[in-house]
Amino acid sequence: MQAVNHNPTLNTVTEADHLAVQLPLQVMGLSTIYAATLEFLQRRYPTVLPDHLWAEVAGGVVLSLAPVALAARRLSGLDWRRYEDLVWRSFVAAGIPIILWQLGENVLRRRAAEDYLRRSRRSAVDYADDTTPLANRIRDREGGADPHCGRGGSVHPAGPEYA
Repeated sequence: MQAVNHNPTLNTVTEADHLAVQLPLQVMGLSTIYAATLEFLQRRYPTVLPDHLWAEVAGGVVLSLAPVALAARRLSGLDWRRYEDLVWRSFVAAGIPIILWQLGENVLRRRAAEDYLRRSRRSAVDYADDTTPLANRIRDREGGADPHCGRGGSVHPAGPEYA
């Protein structure tokens, strides 16, 4: 890059300075792809999440630190202060998409809970005279009607020969 001042020691943009902006942007892009991939996997395989949360965290840490380590190997004159600065910038840049993704998931979970609480329910009085066994009323609780019996009915055949 071109220096703003003609004095070569003032206002020069070094490769390390350029890296302080470029690297976090690259990490943020990688983290966005990582969050989208995790979102897809959690929608596709919902039972995997609780058992493999450690893998998601480890993947995020590797995603944050690997670009910084590669840049440090490439730049020979990178001192520890700049390296530490790049590590912190990388962690913040990687965390922003993941935090936004989780906040969005939280909003979706709240909406689902509110919809569940607002659903129409039958009162206990509606079940008071129902002689149908509870196991046969499961479809009724899910919103469907039991095809074998109605209110007060039974799936067992009626009549004196079945008494």
